Amino acid sequence: MKLESSFLVPAPSGRVMPLLLDAPTMEACIPGCTELVQVDEANYTGRLVNEVAHVRFNAAFSAQITERDEHEIRAILRGEDKKLASSLKLDATLAVVPNGDVSDVSYSIEMAMWGKLGRMGESIFRRRTAEVEKQFVEAFTRACQAQQAREAPQPAMERAPVTVAPEPVRVAADAPSPPAEGSGRRRRATAPAGFWRRLMALLGRWSGRR
Repeated sequence: MKLESSFLVPAPSGRVMPLLLDAPTMEACIPGCTELVQVDEANYTGRLVNEVAHVRFNAAFSAQITERDEHEIRAILRGEDKKLASSLKLDATLAVVPNGDVSDVSYSIEMAMWGKLGRMGESIFRRRTAEVEKQFVEAFTRACQAQQAREAPQPAMERAPVTVAPEPVRVAADAPSPPAEGSGRRRRATAPAGFWRRLMALLGRWSGRR
C-alpha cells in the first residue's frame, strides 16, 4: 500500500529539517509515540501505541535513515506487535521544500503489513493515516513556533532615568534663631538718632530748673 500527502509548516526549511530529526520533538508530535530514542546519527528505536478500527496495537519499532541531505530523508521503519502477531515495514521518503517563510513538507510511504494488521482493509488505514497526519501537523506547527520564539532576539530593556532628590538643609540644634522682623529688640536697636538728642535736651532743662 502506498501513502502520499503534503502539508505546509509556518517555518523556514532550515528550522523544519532539524526538528524532524530531533527525537524529543518527534516523540511529542507523533500521535501514539510513547518512546523515541536516537541511537546514533542514522538509527532510532521507539514504541508506538495506537488504534485502528478498534484494534489496539503496541509495537516496538526501529528506524534507519538510509539517505539524507538538507531537503530530503529516506528511511526504513520496521515494527512488531507480538501480542497481536502482526508486523509492518515502511519505506518512507520525506522532503522539505522552501516556500518563502513557510515550508512544503511531503512524504511518500510504501507500507507492507502482516498478521492481523495485514488483514484489515486499505480504506481503514487511509482514514486513520489522515487523522494521524492532522494531529501531527498541529503538534509540529506548535513545536516550530516555540523554537522560533526561543531563537528570536530579545528586545533590550530600557532603564528608567534615575532621579536624585536634593538633600535637605540641616540646621544645627543649638544655632541661634534670627530675630523675627518687627520684634521689640529690633525696634529699639533701629530707633532714630534724633530721638535721643531730644530726650537729652529735655533732661537738661529739667535738671536746670531744679
